[in-house]
Amino acid sequence: MNWRKHYKKAITFSYDDGVEQDVRLLEILSDYGLKATFNLNTGLDYDHGTWQYEDKFQVHRLNLPEVRALYEGHEIAVHGREHLCLTGLDEAALHRELALDAEEITRIFGEAPVGMAYAYGAYNDAVVEKLRSLGLQYARTVESTHSFAEQPDLLRFRPTCHHDDEKLFQLADEFLSMKPDAPQIFYIWGHSYEFEGKKNWDRFRRFCERISGREDIFYGTNRQVLL
Repeated sequence: MNWRKHYKKAITFSYDDGVEQDVRLLEILSDYGLKATFNLNTGLDYDHGTWQYEDKFQVHRLNLPEVRALYEGHEIAVHGREHLCLTGLDEAALHRELALDAEEITRIFGEAPVGMAYAYGAYNDAVVEKLRSLGLQYARTVESTHSFAEQPDLLRFRPTCHHDDEKLFQLADEFLSMKPDAPQIFYIWGHSYEFEGKKNWDRFRRFCERISGREDIFYGTNRQVLL
């Protein structure tokens, strides 16, 4: 579906790493009819790639083959097989990190990914060209724009804001009140474990309640909104 034929505004979410807190995040998104893209590391699991979040708790990734159904209705995208910094890799390692992640996502979820999010927000021209050669059509950075305008370079796509941005609700009110002539996209990103660490799940739920259920807004995955 080309949402631009029927709407002038779209909202989409992007969440990284495939961690245990995605379960609660998906429940909230479902409650409000919202869609997200989840950027996953298929070379890591519950026991591999675990880390300590701000000395508060251990973050565990999900065992992806066991949770395929969890993400139904949402998009799965590339985030690097082992969450490596792409700009520090040689050509062979870059290929393994990206191509093998895409292949494993296809095997587990039954659909080839078309997009990704840069681990650590790190990218350069060589990385972008590698994505292009692999057939990936968009890639999200971590550089907030506080804007809703469409962007010509989808392989260096900059989000509107992170979900912890102090201007999140201000941006929401601005977006909801707009009556634009050109298509506008509100793109929010983050990590679900951040809600647990900052104890602000309720803030996110209030945000979802505020933006949901509008007849003039298309709610879709990154793929549906950007492509």
